[in-house]
Amino acid sequence: MMPELQLCPCCAAHMRVPPQLHVMRCNNCDAELVFINEGGVRGLAYLPAVNGVVPYSDPAQRGRVIHGNFDGRELLEFRRGLVLADAARKQRFWGGLFFGSMVLLAIAAFTGIFGAEFVAHGPKESAETAALAFLGAFLSLPLIAYVALYFHGRARLAHESARRWMR
Repeated sequence: MMPELQLCPCCAAHMRVPPQLHVMRCNNCDAELVFINEGGVRGLAYLPAVNGVVPYSDPAQRGRVIHGNFDGRELLEFRRGLVLADAARKQRFWGGLFFGSMVLLAIAAFTGIFGAEFVAHGPKESAETAALAFLGAFLSLPLIAYVALYFHGRARLAHESARRWMR
């Protein structure tokens, strides 16, 4: 009997999938795919790429070794959870750096404002120090703002990269 014809969800290449094959790679686009047979619907689903080592609790290993059967939906949900957890960790990291740089931006702005206030109305002996604080703060503001926007962009990128796996 000829294996069933399936389409790759990434590149729409035609693939003949034997019944005993559950996890595979597309020959055309090299996407990792899993065969899902659930609720009368049969087809291939794209597995998200996991950064790092897949842990021993991977349903693909557990299903083959312990039970002798395989559940493609469980593997897909497991991988989706790993990708979402990694993206949430990255988003928290970059968001924390963004928050820290915004605090540094506020400190630099207040340093510049108070330095200008001391230059204008303070004692003449501390005018030079106040002027240096004013100039240093307002020369560093654009750089700190640029770094803060970079961190914000990275946090948004981490969120958007995992958005396709959210429900």
